[in-house]
Amino acid sequence: MREYKQEIVQKQESKLVKITCDICKKEIPLDDFMEIQEMVCIEFVGGYGSVFGDGDRVILDMCQQCFKEKLGEYVHTFYEGD
Repeated sequence: MREYKQEIVQKQESKLVKITCDICKKEIPLDDFMEIQEMVCIEFVGGYGSVFGDGDRVILDMCQQCFKEKLGEYVHTFYEGD
C-alpha cells in the first residue's frame, strides 16, 4: 500500500520566451505568431561517423527569410488547400 502526503515543492523551470535566428540574429518573441510559426528548427544527435561529431547534439534555428535565402533554391513548394 502506498501512502502519500501533500507538500509544497518549489522548483525553478526554464520557459522559452523567444527564438533567435542563428544566421541573421533576428529575435522572434513567442507571441509573434506569424513569424514564430515559420521558424525552421532542426535538432538531432549526430550518429556514428557524423561530420558534426559522433553523439553530439546539433541544433539550428533559422527564420523564414534566412531559410529562403540559404536553401530556397532546393525547396519544393505546393499548395495543399481545398
